[in-house]
Amino acid sequence: MECDQTYVIPLDYGDRKKEREFVRAILNRYDRDTLVGAVLFVNNNPYSLQSFLCLNFWKDSEDFEQWLSLNYPTKSRDFRFLFSEIGDAVFKRGFNIIGFTDDSMLELQMSDEANGIYLFPSRDVMNEKFGKPNTASTLSVFLSHSSSDKPFVDSVFAELHKSDIRAWYDRYEIRPGDSITESINEGLRKCHLGLLFFSKNFLDPRSGWPMSEANYFFSQRMKDKKKRFIVINIDLNVSEMPPLMQDYLYIDIRSPSAVRQIIDAIIHEQKFL
Repeated sequence: MECDQTYVIPLDYGDRKKEREFVRAILNRYDRDTLVGAVLFVNNNPYSLQSFLCLNFWKDSEDFEQWLSLNYPTKSRDFRFLFSEIGDAVFKRGFNIIGFTDDSMLELQMSDEANGIYLFPSRDVMNEKFGKPNTASTLSVFLSHSSSDKPFVDSVFAELHKSDIRAWYDRYEIRPGDSITESINEGLRKCHLGLLFFSKNFLDPRSGWPMSEANYFFSQRMKDKKKRFIVINIDLNVSEMPPLMQDYLYIDIRSPSAVRQIIDAIIHEQKFL
């Protein structure tokens, strides 16, 4: 008789402590008459580190799906991978494999240190040994501008880079084939500070994105003090600024020290993170 359902669920190769508890919860919830197979597949190719949990349910798969959705909403069945394909990969691609009957094997087979299943230590162990990349405390700056103003924005970006200030600039962040919308949304999400390069081009409805980006930072500033912005005026009079922006002191690029002011303002903003 065939199983009720087979699930392939990707696991985080680097965070085995979290994944151990996830697998443990499954093994302790379902008995052997319900969950008839729980197999861990691990790909130790350093250029494609992967691990998958494959589950075979004889019955109660609907209960599992409800439980998974309620308790582990970030976990889901990955329909891109078939159990048969992963099984073939054990021989063709060098996957390691281990089956679980209960949770007694988890600490050994899914340990944070390298073992016979995982050939590389977990992310925490590697960070402890080699140091964690210091990116969390680095201020990320989003350069919101009209494409017509890129010559000036290019010069500002170059100076930011010289000053070791991390900046999201579409020229270097959006690659051929990328979704422009998704890329911009990701940039807005992860950046703490917006540099808003206001100009006649910026306000031109044909420019598309700039005013939407400015509106995002303005609305987030009202709700979340960690999202801030700096206004840079390229060629507008104060009266030409959007009404809600006229109250903010801006940096005028016609000033000889404009770039230095921008860098100093960004450094000043770091204290608000």
